Amino acid sequence: MKKRSMFISVLLLLTALLFGNGISEMQASYPASDPTNAEYLSSYFQVQLPQTVSADAFAAALSKVTGKDVAIATNADIFKAMVDATDLTKLALTYSSEKAASRLEYYGIQAQVPADVQNYVACALDAHLLSPSTASTILQSGSLDTATADDLLMSVANTNGEARNYIGKISDSDILMRISNAFDGYSLFSDGNLDKIGAKAVEQKASTGYNLKKDSDDARFLTSKTIQYGHSEEVHLKQLVVLLNSEGIDAKLQIEPKVSIYQYLLDWGPVPEPSPFYMVLEASKDFYLAYAVEYDAKFEFDTKADLLKFDSLINKYSKKNDANQAKDSTVNLLSGAWWQPLYSTTFSADSEAYKEIVDCVLSDGGYSIHPFSLLENKDNLINVLESLSGLTVQEHPLYVNNAFYRYLTGSDYQ
Repeated sequence: MKKRSMFISVLLLLTALLFGNGISEMQASYPASDPTNAEYLSSYFQVQLPQTVSADAFAAALSKVTGKDVAIATNADIFKAMVDATDLTKLALTYSSEKAASRLEYYGIQAQVPADVQNYVACALDAHLLSPSTASTILQSGSLDTATADDLLMSVANTNGEARNYIGKISDSDILMRISNAFDGYSLFSDGNLDKIGAKAVEQKASTGYNLKKDSDDARFLTSKTIQYGHSEEVHLKQLVVLLNSEGIDAKLQIEPKVSIYQYLLDWGPVPEPSPFYMVLEASKDFYLAYAVEYDAKFEFDTKADLLKFDSLINKYSKKNDANQAKDSTVNLLSGAWWQPLYSTTFSADSEAYKEIVDCVLSDGGYSIHPFSLLENKDNLINVLESLSGLTVQEHPLYVNNAFYRYLTGSDYQ
């Protein structure tokens, strides 16, 4: 009997823990508030909210995030506005009063929800647009605090695919699988227009090469916390991600595939047979271009300290030099380590570790090419690109690591 009583007590305790406070087991599936939400909304949507957010202020902000006119009279209208903003209205209208009540009871907030918005609240919860505790706070308060409003706006932006675009975080238990799955879809691609312009720029010696990228792969990360790291090997990226995790560093990760195009010299050997990942074409008589599938790994770090630590880790574990490549060297590096690794920020993170250059971006039809230039050479490159294309070059400052800067200047091969 004692064992049975103990079992029943434990069962009741578990039931209370699971269902006693709303639906706490469901709460775990809702993302925690992100402290970078305010900065992200300001950077990408020009939204800056006051400490106390009225219904009108939230409506104006939601309009900026969605590009649609939004009207909100009371806090209860927020649920309908969010459902509408994420194109779920027709679904919400299928909720009968019985179903809506049942779903709200499941979430533990039925008594707090006015009858005329129950279907919208239930639909918003089922879509994970917000948590039950947040819904309860909205219904009981006459206004929103800034953090809650930021969470709701980012929820809509994320749901609509208008915010960050990434495969996961370094700390995710299945991040290596996600990297593998991403690489399964990479192969050579061309836009048919910018490619020709870039090739002509290389032929005219205005640039030594360029990268072709798709706009749809853009990570849309916060620039103040992001490093872009270029490479070509899948195994290398997996090892780098695990290395960062082993150093206690966490970051959001997006892989932006690109085609790297540069002049191929016949001194390197006969033109190889083409593959889905590499080919050499004769662009004009005796002028050859190599096309190689590579990637830019974007890391949005949790902290500025982690971002600054990245440079020292690459120099220690992923950069070849004369010393660690000597026959008697006992130094171990990541697979695919380069003599001149390439990584950059779009802001001056560390004047000792990074040097400024220019990314002369030319965009058209959902694609862009990225020829890098030293500051002193950019005017010629821009003039050539604009005269060849009739398009306007966008100058994006880049701060590249010292080794790659030395490679660009030709001052030191290592």
